[in-house]
Amino acid sequence: MTEADNGLVYEILKNLQAGQTDVKNDLRDIKGRLASIESYIATMHGDSTRQTVRLDILEQRLERLETRLNLKDA
Repeated sequence: MTEADNGLVYEILKNLQAGQTDVKNDLRDIKGRLASIESYIATMHGDSTRQTVRLDILEQRLERLETRLNLKDA
């Protein structure tokens, strides 16, 4: 009876270990995807920052032109 119980426990532990391996592999995949998303968001943030800087420069240039041409409201 003890041998049968040990065999059953061994099979259960083997199944648990196989399931744990699957979970580890899935988690590794999810971490890789999350890193990719984080990298993409960082790139988008950098692009947005560069666009804001360029808009600020264009705004300054436009203000100078308006001042030179006396188009600015008093």
